[in-house]
Amino acid sequence: YTRGMRWWEPEAVIGREVAELARAEAAEAEARSALTPAQVAAIVERGWFKAWVPREFGGLELDLESGLRLFEAAGWADGSFGWSVMIGAGGGVFAGLMQEATAHAVFDPKEAVIAGSGNPRGTAERVPGGFRVRGRWQWASGAPWATTFTANCVVTEGGQPVPGANGGPLIRAMAFEPAQVRTLSTWDANGMRGTASHDIEVADAFVAEERMFSVFEGEPWHPGTVFRVPFVEFAEATTAAVLPGIALRLFELVADSARERGEYGGPRLLAERDDVRARLADALVGIEAGRTLLFDAARQTWAEAGRPAAATLARLSLGANFAAASALRAAGLLAPIGGMGLNQRASEAGRAWRDLLTAGQHGAIRPTVLAPRGAELLAD
Repeated sequence: YTRGMRWWEPEAVIGREVAELARAEAAEAEARSALTPAQVAAIVERGWFKAWVPREFGGLELDLESGLRLFEAAGWADGSFGWSVMIGAGGGVFAGLMQEATAHAVFDPKEAVIAGSGNPRGTAERVPGGFRVRGRWQWASGAPWATTFTANCVVTEGGQPVPGANGGPLIRAMAFEPAQVRTLSTWDANGMRGTASHDIEVADAFVAEERMFSVFEGEPWHPGTVFRVPFVEFAEATTAAVLPGIALRLFELVADSARERGEYGGPRLLAERDDVRARLADALVGIEAGRTLLFDAARQTWAEAGRPAAATLARLSLGANFAAASALRAAGLLAPIGGMGLNQRASEAGRAWRDLLTAGQHGAIRPTVLAPRGAELLAD
Protein backbone atom coordinates (compact mmCIF):
# COMPACT_ATOMS: atom_id res chain seq x y z
CA TYR A 1 0.00 0.00 0.00
CA THR A 2 2.73 2.44 0.95
CA ARG A 3 5.05 1.28 -1.86
CA GLY A 4 3.07 1.34 -5.06
CA MET A 5 -0.19 -0.32 -3.98
CA ARG A 6 -1.99 2.86 -2.91
CA TRP A 7 -5.69 2.83 -3.73
CA TRP A 8 -5.97 6.60 -3.68
CA GLU A 9 -3.70 9.50 -4.60
CA PRO A 10 -3.97 12.36 -2.09
CA GLU A 11 -1.15 14.27 -3.76
CA ALA A 12 -3.30 14.48 -6.88
CA VAL A 13 -5.88 16.37 -4.80
CA ILE A 14 -3.71 18.81 -2.87
CA GLY A 15 -0.29 18.53 -4.51
CA ARG A 16 3.06 17.31 -3.19
CA GLU A 17 4.25 20.86 -2.43
CA VAL A 18 1.36 21.55 -0.07
CA ALA A 19 1.66 18.18 1.65
CA GLU A 20 5.36 18.75 2.27
CA LEU A 21 4.74 22.26 3.58
CA ALA A 22 1.96 21.12 5.92
CA ARG A 23 4.21 18.42 7.41
CA ALA A 24 7.33 20.55 7.57
CA GLU A 25 5.50 23.17 9.65
CA ALA A 26 3.31 20.78 11.68
CA ALA A 27 5.58 20.66 14.72
CA GLU A 28 5.70 24.45 14.90
CA ALA A 29 1.93 24.66 14.51
CA GLU A 30 1.48 22.15 17.31
CA ALA A 31 3.86 24.10 19.59
CA ARG A 32 2.11 27.42 18.96
CA SER A 33 -1.43 25.96 18.99
CA ALA A 34 -2.13 27.53 15.61
CA LEU A 35 -1.28 26.95 11.97
CA THR A 36 1.79 28.79 10.82
CA PRO A 37 1.45 31.83 8.54
CA ALA A 38 2.89 29.77 5.67
CA GLN A 39 0.25 27.07 6.14
CA VAL A 40 -2.58 29.60 6.21
CA ALA A 41 -1.16 31.37 3.16
CA ALA A 42 -1.07 28.09 1.22
CA ILE A 43 -4.75 27.49 1.96
CA VAL A 44 -5.75 31.03 0.99
CA GLU A 45 -3.69 30.97 -2.20
CA ARG A 46 -5.48 27.84 -3.40
CA GLY A 47 -8.93 29.11 -2.40
CA TRP A 48 -9.67 26.17 -0.11
CA PHE A 49 -11.29 28.31 2.58
CA LYS A 50 -13.79 29.21 -0.17
CA ALA A 51 -14.37 25.64 -1.35
CA TRP A 52 -18.17 25.94 -1.11
CA VAL A 53 -18.42 29.65 -1.93
CA PRO A 54 -20.08 30.53 -5.29
CA ARG A 55 -17.85 31.49 -8.19
CA GLU A 56 -19.26 35.01 -8.33
CA PHE A 57 -17.64 35.55 -4.91
CA GLY A 58 -14.33 34.17 -6.14
CA GLY A 59 -15.03 30.74 -4.63
CA LEU A 60 -14.43 27.24 -5.99
CA GLU A 61 -18.09 26.13 -5.72
CA LEU A 62 -17.13 22.45 -5.36
CA ASP A 63 -19.58 19.60 -5.42
CA LEU A 64 -19.99 17.65 -2.19
CA GLU A 65 -17.76 14.69 -3.04
CA SER A 66 -14.93 16.90 -4.34
CA GLY A 67 -15.00 18.94 -1.14
CA LEU A 68 -14.91 15.83 1.03
CA ARG A 69 -11.96 14.46 -0.93
CA LEU A 70 -10.16 17.77 -0.46
CA PHE A 71 -10.62 17.62 3.32
CA GLU A 72 -9.50 13.99 3.43
CA ALA A 73 -6.34 14.72 1.45
CA ALA A 74 -5.54 17.78 3.57
CA GLY A 75 -6.00 15.62 6.69
CA TRP A 76 -3.60 13.08 5.20
CA ALA A 77 -1.02 15.85 4.89
CA ASP A 78 -1.53 16.82 8.56
CA GLY A 79 -4.48 16.54 10.91
CA SER A 80 -4.58 20.14 12.11
CA PHE A 81 -4.04 21.39 8.57
CA GLY A 82 -6.89 19.30 7.20
CA TRP A 83 -9.23 20.20 10.04
CA SER A 84 -8.52 23.89 9.54
CA VAL A 85 -9.25 23.63 5.82
CA MET A 86 -12.53 21.82 6.54
CA ILE A 87 -13.72 24.16 9.31
CA GLY A 88 -12.69 27.29 7.44
CA ALA A 89 -14.44 26.11 4.29
CA GLY A 90 -17.55 25.14 6.24
CA GLY A 91 -18.45 28.75 6.86
CA GLY A 92 -18.75 29.17 3.10
CA VAL A 93 -22.25 27.67 3.13
CA PHE A 94 -23.39 30.80 4.96
CA ALA A 95 -22.89 32.72 1.70
CA GLY A 96 -26.22 31.38 0.49
CA LEU A 97 -27.99 32.08 3.78
CA MET A 98 -26.88 35.64 4.52
CA GLN A 99 -28.46 38.53 2.68
CA GLU A 100 -26.79 38.83 -0.71
CA ALA A 101 -25.09 42.17 -0.03
CA THR A 102 -23.79 40.94 3.33
CA ALA A 103 -22.52 37.75 1.72
CA HIS A 104 -20.53 39.78 -0.79
CA ALA A 105 -19.04 41.94 1.95
CA VAL A 106 -18.02 38.84 3.92
CA PHE A 107 -16.85 36.51 1.13
CA ASP A 108 -15.56 38.66 -1.72
CA PRO A 109 -12.04 39.10 -0.22
CA LYS A 110 -9.59 36.41 -1.33
CA GLU A 111 -8.57 35.71 2.29
CA ALA A 112 -12.18 35.42 3.53
CA VAL A 113 -12.67 32.75 6.18
CA ILE A 114 -15.16 32.33 9.02
CA ALA A 115 -14.56 31.01 12.53
CA GLY A 116 -17.26 30.60 15.13
CA SER A 117 -19.69 28.28 16.86
CA GLY A 118 -23.10 26.76 16.28
CA ASN A 119 -23.85 26.33 19.97
CA PRO A 120 -26.25 29.14 21.01
CA ARG A 121 -24.23 30.37 23.99
CA GLY A 122 -24.97 34.05 23.42
CA THR A 123 -27.95 36.38 23.57
CA ALA A 124 -29.02 38.89 20.94
CA GLU A 125 -31.32 41.59 22.34
CA ARG A 126 -33.45 43.31 19.69
CA VAL A 127 -32.75 47.03 19.39
CA PRO A 128 -33.54 49.54 16.63
CA GLY A 129 -31.71 48.47 13.48
CA GLY A 130 -30.36 45.20 14.83
CA PHE A 131 -29.19 43.50 18.02
CA ARG A 132 -26.98 44.01 21.07
CA VAL A 133 -25.05 40.78 21.44
CA ARG A 134 -23.04 39.24 24.25
CA GLY A 135 -21.81 35.72 24.85
CA ARG A 136 -18.91 33.31 25.01
CA TRP A 137 -18.52 30.35 22.67
CA GLN A 138 -16.17 27.36 22.77
CA TRP A 139 -13.90 25.83 20.14
CA ALA A 140 -13.85 28.44 17.40
CA SER A 141 -11.31 26.68 15.20
CA GLY A 142 -9.25 29.07 13.10
CA ALA A 143 -9.94 32.12 15.27
CA PRO A 144 -6.50 33.76 14.72
CA TRP A 145 -6.91 33.96 10.93
CA ALA A 146 -10.66 34.56 10.74
CA THR A 147 -11.87 37.57 8.76
CA THR A 148 -15.43 37.17 10.09
CA PHE A 149 -16.84 35.42 13.15
CA THR A 150 -20.29 33.86 13.32
CA ALA A 151 -22.08 32.49 16.38
CA ASN A 152 -25.58 31.36 17.21
CA CYS A 153 -27.54 33.34 19.79
CA VAL A 154 -30.88 33.22 21.58
CA VAL A 155 -32.87 36.23 20.37
CA THR A 156 -34.43 38.24 23.20
CA GLU A 157 -36.77 41.20 23.58
CA GLY A 158 -36.87 43.04 26.87
CA GLY A 159 -34.47 40.44 28.22
CA GLN A 160 -36.85 37.54 27.50
CA PRO A 161 -36.32 34.86 24.84
CA VAL A 162 -38.40 35.26 21.69
CA PRO A 163 -40.34 32.05 20.89
CA GLY A 164 -39.25 30.20 17.77
CA ALA A 165 -41.32 28.22 15.28
CA ASN A 166 -40.34 24.90 16.92
CA GLY A 167 -41.62 25.93 20.35
CA GLY A 168 -38.19 26.65 21.75
CA PRO A 169 -36.36 29.99 21.80
CA LEU A 170 -35.64 31.71 18.51
CA ILE A 171 -32.03 30.99 17.47
CA ARG A 172 -30.23 33.20 14.98
CA ALA A 173 -26.61 33.44 13.82
CA MET A 174 -24.79 36.76 14.03
CA ALA A 175 -21.86 37.79 11.83
CA PHE A 176 -19.25 39.80 13.74
CA GLU A 177 -16.36 41.94 12.62
CA PRO A 178 -13.05 40.72 14.11
CA ALA A 179 -12.75 43.90 16.18
CA GLN A 180 -15.97 42.96 18.00
CA VAL A 181 -14.59 39.61 19.14
CA ARG A 182 -12.07 38.73 21.80
CA THR A 183 -10.17 35.48 21.27
CA LEU A 184 -9.30 33.71 24.53
CA SER A 185 -6.27 31.40 24.49
CA THR A 186 -8.04 28.33 25.83
CA TRP A 187 -7.06 25.62 23.31
CA ASP A 188 -4.65 23.20 25.03
CA ALA A 189 -5.74 19.81 23.70
CA ASN A 190 -3.79 16.59 23.29
CA GLY A 191 -4.37 16.54 19.54
CA MET A 192 -5.40 18.90 16.75
CA ARG A 193 -3.37 21.56 18.52
CA GLY A 194 -2.67 23.54 15.37
CA THR A 195 -6.36 24.26 14.79
CA ALA A 196 -6.35 27.14 17.30
CA SER A 197 -9.80 26.11 18.52
CA HIS A 198 -9.96 28.82 21.15
CA ASP A 199 -12.97 30.29 22.94
CA ILE A 200 -14.31 33.58 21.62
CA GLU A 201 -16.16 36.27 23.55
CA VAL A 202 -18.38 39.20 22.60
CA ALA A 203 -18.93 41.63 25.47
CA ASP A 204 -21.52 44.05 24.07
CA ALA A 205 -21.55 44.42 20.30
CA PHE A 206 -24.09 45.91 17.94
CA VAL A 207 -24.93 43.66 15.00
CA ALA A 208 -27.00 45.18 12.22
CA GLU A 209 -30.15 43.38 11.10
CA GLU A 210 -28.62 42.53 7.74
CA ARG A 211 -25.78 40.61 9.42
CA MET A 212 -28.21 38.20 11.10
CA PHE A 213 -29.13 34.91 9.40
CA SER A 214 -30.45 31.42 10.13
CA VAL A 215 -28.66 28.14 9.53
CA PHE A 216 -31.73 25.95 9.96
CA GLU A 217 -34.71 27.98 8.69
CA GLY A 218 -35.69 29.74 5.49
CA GLU A 219 -34.70 29.30 1.86
CA PRO A 220 -31.23 30.25 0.60
CA TRP A 221 -31.19 33.09 -1.89
CA HIS A 222 -28.51 31.43 -4.03
CA PRO A 223 -29.47 28.48 -6.29
CA GLY A 224 -26.28 26.50 -5.54
CA THR A 225 -26.88 22.85 -4.65
CA VAL A 226 -24.63 22.95 -1.60
CA PHE A 227 -26.97 25.43 0.09
CA ARG A 228 -29.79 22.90 -0.12
CA VAL A 229 -28.02 20.08 1.64
CA PRO A 230 -29.41 20.21 5.20
CA PHE A 231 -26.84 21.63 7.57
CA VAL A 232 -26.80 18.73 10.06
CA GLU A 233 -25.96 16.11 7.43
CA PHE A 234 -23.56 18.52 5.72
CA ALA A 235 -21.70 19.05 9.01
CA GLU A 236 -21.54 15.31 9.68
CA ALA A 237 -20.11 14.56 6.24
CA THR A 238 -17.53 17.33 6.18
CA THR A 239 -16.35 16.70 9.73
CA ALA A 240 -16.03 12.96 9.16
CA ALA A 241 -14.10 13.36 5.89
CA VAL A 242 -10.92 14.49 7.66
CA LEU A 243 -10.62 11.36 9.80
CA PRO A 244 -9.95 8.76 7.05
CA GLY A 245 -7.18 11.00 5.72
CA ILE A 246 -5.45 11.09 9.09
CA ALA A 247 -6.00 7.36 9.56
CA LEU A 248 -4.47 6.55 6.17
CA ARG A 249 -1.39 8.60 7.04
CA LEU A 250 -1.13 6.83 10.40
CA PHE A 251 -1.39 3.52 8.55
CA GLU A 252 1.45 4.48 6.19
CA LEU A 253 3.72 5.54 9.04
CA VAL A 254 3.01 2.49 11.18
CA ALA A 255 3.44 0.12 8.22
CA ASP A 256 6.78 1.69 7.35
CA SER A 257 7.86 1.38 10.97
CA ALA A 258 6.88 -2.30 11.05
CA ARG A 259 9.22 -2.93 8.10
CA GLU A 260 12.15 -1.53 10.08
CA ARG A 261 11.56 -2.57 13.70
CA GLY A 262 12.27 -5.98 15.15
CA GLU A 263 9.80 -7.85 17.32
CA TYR A 264 10.36 -7.66 21.07
CA GLY A 265 12.61 -10.54 22.13
CA GLY A 266 12.53 -12.23 18.71
CA PRO A 267 14.51 -12.42 15.47
CA ARG A 268 11.90 -11.19 12.99
CA LEU A 269 10.81 -7.78 11.80
CA LEU A 270 7.33 -6.80 12.94
CA ALA A 271 6.20 -6.84 9.31
CA GLU A 272 7.06 -10.54 9.10
CA ARG A 273 4.56 -11.51 11.80
CA ASP A 274 1.15 -12.79 10.69
CA ASP A 275 -0.70 -11.05 13.53
CA VAL A 276 0.83 -7.71 12.55
CA ARG A 277 -0.04 -8.25 8.89
CA ALA A 278 -3.61 -9.15 9.85
CA ARG A 279 -3.99 -6.00 11.95
CA LEU A 280 -2.66 -3.83 9.14
CA ALA A 281 -5.01 -5.41 6.62
CA ASP A 282 -7.97 -5.11 8.99
CA ALA A 283 -7.20 -1.43 9.66
CA LEU A 284 -6.81 -0.56 6.01
CA VAL A 285 -9.91 -2.31 4.72
CA GLY A 286 -11.98 -0.64 7.44
CA ILE A 287 -10.72 2.82 6.52
CA GLU A 288 -11.34 2.13 2.84
CA ALA A 289 -14.85 0.83 3.48
CA GLY A 290 -15.77 3.92 5.49
CA ARG A 291 -14.47 6.45 3.00
CA THR A 292 -15.98 4.57 0.05
CA LEU A 293 -19.44 4.64 1.62
CA LEU A 294 -19.11 8.32 2.55
CA PHE A 295 -18.09 9.39 -0.95
CA ASP A 296 -20.79 7.27 -2.58
CA ALA A 297 -23.45 8.75 -0.29
CA ALA A 298 -22.15 12.24 -1.14
CA ARG A 299 -22.50 11.53 -4.86
CA GLN A 300 -26.03 10.27 -4.36
CA THR A 301 -26.98 13.31 -2.30
CA TRP A 302 -25.62 15.68 -4.94
CA ALA A 303 -27.31 13.80 -7.77
CA GLU A 304 -30.69 14.52 -6.20
CA ALA A 305 -30.10 18.18 -7.03
CA GLY A 306 -30.51 19.70 -3.62
CA ARG A 307 -33.74 17.85 -2.81
CA PRO A 308 -32.39 14.65 -1.29
CA ALA A 309 -34.84 12.08 -0.02
CA ALA A 310 -34.93 11.30 3.68
CA ALA A 311 -33.36 7.90 3.04
CA THR A 312 -30.54 9.56 1.09
CA LEU A 313 -29.80 11.94 3.94
CA ALA A 314 -29.93 9.05 6.41
CA ARG A 315 -27.37 7.20 4.29
CA LEU A 316 -25.11 10.26 4.15
CA SER A 317 -25.32 10.60 7.92
CA LEU A 318 -24.64 6.91 8.49
CA GLY A 319 -21.82 6.97 5.96
CA ALA A 320 -20.19 9.88 7.76
CA ASN A 321 -20.43 8.24 11.14
CA PHE A 322 -19.24 4.89 9.77
CA ALA A 323 -16.23 6.55 8.11
CA ALA A 324 -15.31 8.25 11.37
CA ALA A 325 -15.85 5.10 13.45
CA SER A 326 -13.79 3.02 11.02
CA ALA A 327 -10.92 5.49 11.19
CA LEU A 328 -11.01 5.43 14.99
CA ARG A 329 -11.16 1.63 15.04
CA ALA A 330 -8.11 1.58 12.76
CA ALA A 331 -6.26 3.74 15.27
CA GLY A 332 -6.92 1.10 17.90
CA LEU A 333 -5.63 -1.65 15.62
CA LEU A 334 -2.51 0.28 14.65
CA ALA A 335 -1.52 1.58 18.08
CA PRO A 336 0.04 -1.68 19.38
CA ILE A 337 2.15 -1.92 16.20
CA GLY A 338 3.25 1.71 16.47
CA GLY A 339 4.43 1.07 20.02
CA MET A 340 5.97 3.64 22.32
CA GLY A 341 6.86 5.84 19.39
CA LEU A 342 3.25 7.02 19.29
CA ASN A 343 3.78 8.65 22.68
CA GLN A 344 6.56 10.91 21.43
CA ARG A 345 5.38 14.46 20.80
CA ALA A 346 7.96 14.93 18.04
CA SER A 347 6.80 11.81 16.17
CA GLU A 348 4.65 12.37 13.07
CA ALA A 349 2.88 9.07 13.76
CA GLY A 350 2.27 10.15 17.33
CA ARG A 351 0.81 13.44 16.16
CA ALA A 352 -1.47 11.65 13.68
CA TRP A 353 -2.64 9.28 16.42
CA ARG A 354 -3.37 12.14 18.84
CA ASP A 355 -5.09 14.16 16.11
CA LEU A 356 -7.29 11.24 15.13
CA LEU A 357 -8.46 10.56 18.68
CA THR A 358 -9.14 14.24 19.31
CA ALA A 359 -11.07 14.71 16.05
CA GLY A 360 -13.20 11.71 16.93
CA GLN A 361 -14.64 13.56 19.92
CA HIS A 362 -16.42 16.14 17.77
CA GLY A 363 -20.16 16.28 18.37
CA ALA A 364 -21.05 16.08 14.67
CA ILE A 365 -19.89 12.45 14.51
CA ARG A 366 -21.35 10.32 17.25
CA PRO A 367 -22.76 6.82 17.79
CA THR A 368 -26.05 8.22 19.14
CA VAL A 369 -27.11 8.98 15.56
CA LEU A 370 -27.41 5.31 14.64
CA ALA A 371 -30.78 4.55 16.28
CA PRO A 372 -32.75 7.51 14.85
CA ARG A 373 -31.18 7.06 11.40
CA GLY A 374 -32.07 3.39 11.50
CA ALA A 375 -35.65 4.33 12.33
CA GLU A 376 -35.73 6.63 9.30
CA LEU A 377 -34.51 3.87 7.03
CA LEU A 378 -37.18 1.50 8.36
CA ALA A 379 -40.03 4.00 8.04
CA ASP A 380 -42.71 3.33 5.42
